[in-house]
Amino acid sequence: MFRQILFTQLRWTRTMIAAMAVLTFLTPAMAWWLGATRVLNPLSPRAIMAGFQSVSMILIITSLLGAFLVAAYPWTQDAAAKHVLPLSLPVTWRHYVAMRFGAGALTLVLPALTLWLGSVATLALIEIPSTLRAYPGTLALRFLLATLMAYSGTFALQYIAGRRSAIVMLVVLLGGLVLGLVLQFAGLNFIVERFFEFLTTSPGPLAVFAADWKLVDV
Repeated sequence: MFRQILFTQLRWTRTMIAAMAVLTFLTPAMAWWLGATRVLNPLSPRAIMAGFQSVSMILIITSLLGAFLVAAYPWTQDAAAKHVLPLSLPVTWRHYVAMRFGAGALTLVLPALTLWLGSVATLALIEIPSTLRAYPGTLALRFLLATLMAYSGTFALQYIAGRRSAIVMLVVLLGGLVLGLVLQFAGLNFIVERFFEFLTTSPGPLAVFAADWKLVDV
């Protein structure tokens, strides 16, 4: 049964997964190309180091947007059919949701794998000195973790709130924005700063997105 769910997941999201895979595969090369315009020696690893300062946002946006679509689109397909197929299967709703989640999470391994392949291919064209190290596996693993985190949040919201998930997300975002503005006007900026620091520094939930994305480092 899981094989059939995985098949439908791939059929519904194959365009999104393919686009993510192509983009992640090309990102290291784009970083090298952009960095080569800033350094004297384009074959130097400093070109990639400089380039990733610009293209790291591509990986963040790809992980967020791609995970959102991979989680949301299959749910909309089930909802359009009034969830007749899931309810007709000889398994509990909880079991079906777990298999649907696992199928989507499994497909997200592909963009992480192509990021690793693109990194290895790009690194093969440059000589890394002994003072620096390349981290293609770490970069790919971090991208996978970021994608799975965004996917898990979207999936949970979609299957808990259903059609109201967009409204719930909007209310949460607007509520956070209003609360932040109220605290700033009240002279309590340190609360906003502390909360933001909690979210974006390890082991905060958004630390995987906020830290520097690097392929080559000391």
